[in-house]
Amino acid sequence: MKKILRVFGILFVAALCAVYFLPAVQSYSNIPNELYIQRGTHKAIDLGLPMKADVEATDVISLSGDTLDDVAGMQSPLVIESVENGDATIELSLFGLPVKQVKVNVSDEVMVIPGGQSIGVTLYTKGALVVGITGIEMENGHSVNPAREAGMLPGDVIVSINGITVENADHVSKIVDESDGVLDVVVDRDARILNLTVSPVADYQDGKMRLGVWVRDSTAGVGTLTFIDPDDRWFGGLGHAICDLDTGSVLSVKEGEIYYSEVIQINKGENGIPGEIKGYFSSASGNMGVILKNTHYGIYGTLYDSVKLDAFCEPIPVARRDEVKLGPAAILSTIDHEGVKEFDCEIIKINDQNAPEQKSLVVRITDEELLEKTGGIVQGMSGSPIIQNGKLVGAVTHVFVNNPTKGYGLFADWMLQQAESD
Repeated sequence: MKKILRVFGILFVAALCAVYFLPAVQSYSNIPNELYIQRGTHKAIDLGLPMKADVEATDVISLSGDTLDDVAGMQSPLVIESVENGDATIELSLFGLPVKQVKVNVSDEVMVIPGGQSIGVTLYTKGALVVGITGIEMENGHSVNPAREAGMLPGDVIVSINGITVENADHVSKIVDESDGVLDVVVDRDARILNLTVSPVADYQDGKMRLGVWVRDSTAGVGTLTFIDPDDRWFGGLGHAICDLDTGSVLSVKEGEIYYSEVIQINKGENGIPGEIKGYFSSASGNMGVILKNTHYGIYGTLYDSVKLDAFCEPIPVARRDEVKLGPAAILSTIDHEGVKEFDCEIIKINDQNAPEQKSLVVRITDEELLEKTGGIVQGMSGSPIIQNGKLVGAVTHVFVNNPTKGYGLFADWMLQQAESD
């Protein structure tokens, strides 16, 4: 009996495999969940099976010139033509049963100026970021910690104390030292507002009142500019958030700027040891623009009017996610005084993403010059534009620590979405 069941199981699996590899079934399995169509163009998808298509927003897309409103017995391939900018949903059904939804987005082609310039970044946070909790030694030798006892944690942002809005780290010290009694402290913890009651104590060494926290309100570093919108002068860079080194918290933006930066040193990357581009920048180097947003997908802001766009490259189209392909590509980056250069790479993996996520794709550096000088991808190259078939497809974000020739990239349209969002 067991032998019969085993044979039956093998035959059943073989039948499933045979059905799966039928051309019609394979075609169906390859139907995308989401499509992007430039207005004035069309796309075709091979249904493989006779299906019925019901479509919302028939003013956005059409089929062979007719609106896709309850069309039955669709031919293969299904040709979808754009009509107006907007979103539409195609509901595919087989034998009266819904089997798949295809979201269609129609928009104009977006043109941006690709970056690659080394930029200096300064960022001042809203309030004061708690980067550490420390004990306060009393005269009797015992240690107390008012902040910990009140429930404060590293990563919290102190927003206000006794109703006074905190401006920076020094302001926290001033308010606390001038306090008398229990303090009402408002903190922001991962976008949740908490009200804490803290009782500061006097440090017996200098008599100053303290909470028992280390706080920080600013940071600075070097990265790479990704793109500039030539119409509204919006820029995007880094491809990842500016985070506090101690807590890993994404820093909120009170004010910040980007500057022209000069590369002064490269520490070559090796397996297990990430490399680094060291740059010099100051207000004398020239400030380029103001930072308005610091997100998980990069920094965004506007360039100052004094920055002349004709000093940059010519605009190129932004590729949608479904346009990105495995194979040869290039990155734009700055690794010496000669400015932006193009370096060969290869896109070796693409992740299917329907919502903004990091690690959209994996690139491998193949350019001999870049490998010789940096070992591949190093810190400071984050934000380097990835170009494929004349379009901006993404930005370099992270290096593989154990293999600096490889790194992650973020889809360009995720960055564009962040730039356009409120």
